[in-house]
Amino acid sequence: MGFVFSGMLAAAAAAVLASWAFNAVVHLVWRPRAITRRLRAQGVAGPDYRFFSGSLGEIKKLRGDGAGLQLDVSSHDFLPIVQPHFRKWIPLYGSTFLYWFGAQPNICLADVSIVRKVLSDRTGMYTKNLTNPHFVRLLGKGLVLTDGEEWKRHRKIVHPTFNMDKLK
Repeated sequence: MGFVFSGMLAAAAAAVLASWAFNAVVHLVWRPRAITRRLRAQGVAGPDYRFFSGSLGEIKKLRGDGAGLQLDVSSHDFLPIVQPHFRKWIPLYGSTFLYWFGAQPNICLADVSIVRKVLSDRTGMYTKNLTNPHFVRLLGKGLVLTDGEEWKRHRKIVHPTFNMDKLK
């Protein structure tokens, strides 16, 4: 009886491990490849996905190279110091490209007309990313980080404050 129970326990553990391994392969290999393939078919290129780290290795290297740079007092060009990867990738891949934070895909939009469309969207297609809890604690759940009905309610309260007559 004990041998059968331990065999069932081992089979259950093996099934759980196989499920975790399958999910890891899907999340870390197949999903990034599928996303990359679909976006490249639509004309959105970007740096290649690296297993588990995505584009973070290249970002870290470029930030290390830019760490010794000093910003001129009269210059407002802080991109080579803060985000040197964008400075490198925009000329290579265009104004819209895909890059990876680990296995999480991110799309960079450097085209002003597309950014305007995304920011003025009222359909709810472009949701706000609240994955970083420190970001939420820093800004609070105000107008910047809300969506949907809650955003409409906040906007309705704040809108009269920015009326042109009151601003004058």
